[in-house]
Amino acid sequence: MKFLRPVSLLALGAAAMYLLDPRMGHRRRTMLRDRLKRGFRHGLRESRKYGRDLTYRARGLFHRVGDRIQTARQDVPDSVLEARIRSKIGRYLDHHPHSFKVTVDHGNVLLTGDITDALYQRIQPVIREMPGVCSVKRATQQILTPQKKESA
Repeated sequence: MKFLRPVSLLALGAAAMYLLDPRMGHRRRTMLRDRLKRGFRHGLRESRKYGRDLTYRARGLFHRVGDRIQTARQDVPDSVLEARIRSKIGRYLDHHPHSFKVTVDHGNVLLTGDITDALYQRIQPVIREMPGVCSVKRATQQILTPQKKESA
């Protein structure tokens, strides 16, 4: 700690000599002033920008929570829910929504058609979080093979 005081006084003296130089001091002081003003303006601009961003994010969260509460209270018709599920699959999962059939019965979703295990694992959580969905199930595809006729 005893070493810190002389070093800080030395630094302060060097800064004073640098800024109060009769030949270049005025230019250095002006440049320092301009840099400080620019930094202050930039800091204000950035803080306003982050404040707006935070405000918009909070507003969006508020509306999202309000929408979830409102839609949770409403009963969604099965036809509307089916259309929403197809739209969600087409938008977020990059999979053609008509490659399999979506059936909705009182909020219970049944998926039939060409659905791999990996696709089902991706689709299920997305559909399950939608308002109005109670359960999501996949119909197992049974391959029908022709049976041999028994001769009597």
